[in-house]
Amino acid sequence: MLRRVAIVSFAIAALLVVACGHQVTPSPNPLNNNLSGHVVIKFDTVGQLDFTDFTYAIIIDTCGTNPPTPYPQAFTSGSLFAFSYAFFIGGKFGTALPQLVEYFVNPNSNGTIQSVDVPENPSLEQLQLDDNGQGNEFELIFDRAELDNPLNQAQPCPLLSPLPVSPSPSSSAGSSPTAGPTSTASARAPYVATATPVASPTASPTATPAGPPTTSAQQYWYFNFFTIQGTTILDSLGIGGPTDQTFNGVGMETNTTNDYPIFKATGGVEPSNPAAQLEGGNIQNYQ
Repeated sequence: MLRRVAIVSFAIAALLVVACGHQVTPSPNPLNNNLSGHVVIKFDTVGQLDFTDFTYAIIIDTCGTNPPTPYPQAFTSGSLFAFSYAFFIGGKFGTALPQLVEYFVNPNSNGTIQSVDVPENPSLEQLQLDDNGQGNEFELIFDRAELDNPLNQAQPCPLLSPLPVSPSPSSSAGSSPTAGPTSTASARAPYVATATPVASPTASPTATPAGPPTTSAQQYWYFNFFTIQGTTILDSLGIGGPTDQTFNGVGMETNTTNDYPIFKATGGVEPSNPAAQLEGGNIQNYQ
């Protein structure tokens, strides 16, 4: 069953659930000493990050839908069913902690998509606003188990038939995105950066939430980055920027320790403000 929604823009849907700003200061977190079971995301812009005027969004499809890419104009691009979770940093969401949103099909509304805030849990997240010392990169570390249906939705993955696609081993981070279907769930080769093994953490493991982070059908997660101002998406990782429907989202295998570099497609639509212009980043998964 395809997810449907009575809105024309993902940005509007996301910002309808915006909180009134974070007042919580995260406690010291030892995640950097023990990354087992965590995902490390580095989010880069061309200019210095502006957490006041812009919201930086990390969109994740944990259901491996096909095609799996969450596109910026989700309703018109037909990729709404690829939205599982999103982390929002900056703008109206504040910067003390990222705001996590879960997307799911409302069984009482004829299959429409609904989004809701996930309660903050500082013990599962760590946010470094100036990770590289140059002002254009932030780092988010989160426990994979945090995205294990935290709101206990009855139907978090409505399109798990057929099973999720696997990333193509021949894809590379520098390859140009290729156009594919935008309104149906027909197969297409997913984009994935070349995987580079990451050294496994040596620190003693610490407690994580009970239950596996994913089911066997949710082995591959797909990512896209957005920059948003108010209710308008300004950029995404694809060459089409705010209206892109070609980018094959970065595919991460949750069951292996790997490194996935990300490069923004160049030569296309770009916002004029460097703080809103995506440069790329990096995703690391620690088994």
